[in-house]
Amino acid sequence: MKTVIFDLDGTLYDKSGLARRLIFAELRRGRLRMLKREREVRKELRGKHFKSEEAFYAAFFARFDKPEFARRWYFEEYMPDMVAILRKHYHTAPWVQTVIPELRANGRKVVVFSDYGFVEEKLRAIGFRLDWADCIFDAPSLGGLKPCRESFETLCREIGCPPSDCMMVGDRDDTDGAGARAVGMPFVHIKNASLNLSHHFQSITSNP
Repeated sequence: MKTVIFDLDGTLYDKSGLARRLIFAELRRGRLRMLKREREVRKELRGKHFKSEEAFYAAFFARFDKPEFARRWYFEEYMPDMVAILRKHYHTAPWVQTVIPELRANGRKVVVFSDYGFVEEKLRAIGFRLDWADCIFDAPSLGGLKPCRESFETLCREIGCPPSDCMMVGDRDDTDGAGARAVGMPFVHIKNASLNLSHHFQSITSNP
């Protein structure tokens, strides 16, 4: 296995309580209806492919009653709120600081692939060093939310590695797993990021 692709939320950190904290944050702003609609729209667009990041976000915000207001809320309030909550309450899972450097040290490429934007900001917030990752991607920039097959294919082209030589690691079988299977990529299902998961990676962290 040449490349290991990690989901972010729920995989590189235990996201327990995150939804509740986001609800409280948006409730304080008076934006709870916006948050509810954001969740609905993500489900509507899940797995669909758009030609570009711009096309994805155009379709995304067009499903809100006030598209331009929704765009400003999303990028200027909601995503910064998420980053602030992560910085205050969350940190990388126990296995991350051991497994990730070992993968890199043994010649494996490490990729982070999140369904949300603000990936670098969120990684910094949980204490993940950006130099641990060879590449960082968000699904909108690839044209579609997981399990969009085309997004997985584009990612593999960008990193120059065929799906069969990659392994997807994620907490959701319906998005991370389904997308990986759609392109013939092995998938490791992380059901509890807070556990010591080093054993999942022993065979690929050792020298070839």
